[in-house]
Amino acid sequence: MIFFLSKKNMKSCLFFLILFFSSLPVFSQEISPVCSPYKSDCINCPDHQTLFPINTLDQSSTSLDIEANNSEIQGTDTYLFTGDVELKTNTHYLAADEIKVVQSSEMTTAKGNVEFQDESFIIKSSELSVTRDNGLIIATTINANYQNTDSGTLSPNGYASEITKKGPNVNLKNTTYTLCPLNQKDWYLEADEINLDQNRNRGVADNATLKFFGLPIFYLPKYGWVLKGRGSGFLTPSYDSYTESDSFDKDGKLVSYGRSQRFRVPYYFNIAPDRDLIAAMSYMSSRGFIYEGKYRQIIKPKISPEKKHSSFELESKYLIEDKITGKNRWLLNSSLEIDLTEKINLKAKYNRISDSDFFKDIERNNPQDSTLKSNIKLSYIDKEKSLITSILTENEQTVTATPEYQKALDLNLEKTFKVIQETPIKLDLSSTKFTHEDSTNASGVRTFGSIGISKTLSKDFPVINTNADVNKTYYKLNNSSNISRQTAGVGISFAFPIELGDGTYVSEFNHLITPSVSYNYRQKVLQGNIPIFDTTDKYDEIITFSSLTSGERYTGLDRVTNANDITLAITTSSSNNKLKFTTQTAQTFYADDEVVSNTGTTNYETRKSYSDLVTSIKLHVGDRFNASNDTQYNTDKNKIVKKKNALSYSITPKKFISVALSDEGTKETAQVYGSFPITKSVHFFGGLDRITSSGITNKETTGLAYESCCWSARIAHFKEGGGSKDYSYSTGFEFVFTGLGSTASPLKKRIESNIPKYNAQLR
Repeated sequence: MIFFLSKKNMKSCLFFLILFFSSLPVFSQEISPVCSPYKSDCINCPDHQTLFPINTLDQSSTSLDIEANNSEIQGTDTYLFTGDVELKTNTHYLAADEIKVVQSSEMTTAKGNVEFQDESFIIKSSELSVTRDNGLIIATTINANYQNTDSGTLSPNGYASEITKKGPNVNLKNTTYTLCPLNQKDWYLEADEINLDQNRNRGVADNATLKFFGLPIFYLPKYGWVLKGRGSGFLTPSYDSYTESDSFDKDGKLVSYGRSQRFRVPYYFNIAPDRDLIAAMSYMSSRGFIYEGKYRQIIKPKISPEKKHSSFELESKYLIEDKITGKNRWLLNSSLEIDLTEKINLKAKYNRISDSDFFKDIERNNPQDSTLKSNIKLSYIDKEKSLITSILTENEQTVTATPEYQKALDLNLEKTFKVIQETPIKLDLSSTKFTHEDSTNASGVRTFGSIGISKTLSKDFPVINTNADVNKTYYKLNNSSNISRQTAGVGISFAFPIELGDGTYVSEFNHLITPSVSYNYRQKVLQGNIPIFDTTDKYDEIITFSSLTSGERYTGLDRVTNANDITLAITTSSSNNKLKFTTQTAQTFYADDEVVSNTGTTNYETRKSYSDLVTSIKLHVGDRFNASNDTQYNTDKNKIVKKKNALSYSITPKKFISVALSDEGTKETAQVYGSFPITKSVHFFGGLDRITSSGITNKETTGLAYESCCWSARIAHFKEGGGSKDYSYSTGFEFVFTGLGSTASPLKKRIESNIPKYNAQLR
């Protein structure tokens, strides 16, 4: 069960109401209930045990094999076996101190240390009888322990005063039932009668009481669940306590709502193996009832078996007549990815809300710089002919961000020609219609064409690569004169890879030092009158080695950097099968002291005759330890002006630490995430995203989790600032009985979004 705690204690009746609904969940795709002992992040599970060692049944054999210390014939068709008796057929195994077989009635009775096994079930008792009815094996016994063995490490087991097993159907009287290991009965169901129908994959209990460490938690006169896999049923409900701001109601009266509550009950529909539906109803005491639905479907891909499955998702939320605003409030999210043919792929996304305050009022979060993007993209990919074409249209709904340009229509074509061996010629064509919700902003159609050629002159020492391209861009604008721009550029690079190793202790490492020099030229073209639709400056943040050596400063097509530059760089690498250490250093020297500007109505910006010196250091030790450092160094001031450091050590998704520190000159930030085991079953998790230069915490998450093969629980506390010191606080709690309950928990998704690399799945 999941609920959010307010500063005041919850009423006990609400707690037991949550427990009541929690008794109804079944397995869903949202949770994997199996806790395998061999998994490194699940070491708290004991070795899988069975009531007695499982015997292999020979399905191809039709004979009856009996082993015993003594045997005798009683009458014409009755046989008595005593002393360590074992009876084996292709369908079942039976062992006891004494076994009597009556051929005419096909009746077998066993006494003393009885062990019975078929393809899915085992029973251990002092007495048991086996007979046949229309080809089905019927086993009956009293005062016996049982175990379902076809569920892997998650083996339902218990004790019953009477067991009747007829083929795949098992009836248990005065019984217990648990999915805990044999030696760990933390929780169990106690019922007058339980029926396990393995054909229908359903279990039904009459007069069932759930006990936790021997204490009764709740009672249900009738309880049903899925024996294994997914099935329809209630998911874990949730409770949330929040503060509603004072506001005017629909009649214009100022109302103070104070502390309010939300209660949500979801239901899972297992429609088919490749599709499902989650329906939920929420009640917000300050606003009313919210109806929710989320449909998911997996679609088999047609392009290649290696590709992930295509999918379709549709999510909606609807609040009829908000008590405060008097308006209908709604949310609609949908996404589709499908391969129409082996070469044609369709992607579509539609995200909308009824009003910009929906997230703040209904979802109870207020994301900063938020927009909802919708788009449709149709792509054609022919790898054999090196051809890619696509058509895209997009639209966005601004929530809290500043409105941006949208691609009302975008057409793209990429084609590579290999006329000469190892000399590819690449053709790029695109035409994009940009629109803006503010009519005073420039809008229109940008048409771009480029043809480029690249060739490797030498693959040996030195490695020589050349490239050249010509592009033309035409702007047909709605509220200003049309603009045409044409640029051309060439480049050549020399790399001198040097391998080191002299047979000494360093020979176990592969050492490579690669000095390089490159020259790039691109003509200088006035561009201050061109509107900026989708272009950003890579140098606004820290200048990295990759951005400096890429040869182009801007993303997008609205600005093309002029160049008459020489870039010097050196890369070193030392590695073996466990460790890799890399360093990169580069600096560019400019022959032109002006550069194309991306500031509106400005053509050029002045610059030094050389760039800042940039360095990158990376260390990888196996798959567990990673460290990196990016530095931007101003050689005039002899000062590091920007830097970014990151370190992570990960053993499992629940045992790791990740630290990232950045200094952008005007803003310093720190991000720390981690999960630390306290015992084999308990671990602490936390995350901090903080602007250290201003003292503002964007997000802070702390929590504690307990996990075992029987049950799991966690508590998580959230502090969010949203770019200011007006923080909001909330606390969530989640409790799951393994195998009885499953969850589509908002708490899990919230923890994982706040703590990257953390797996918040309760085992």
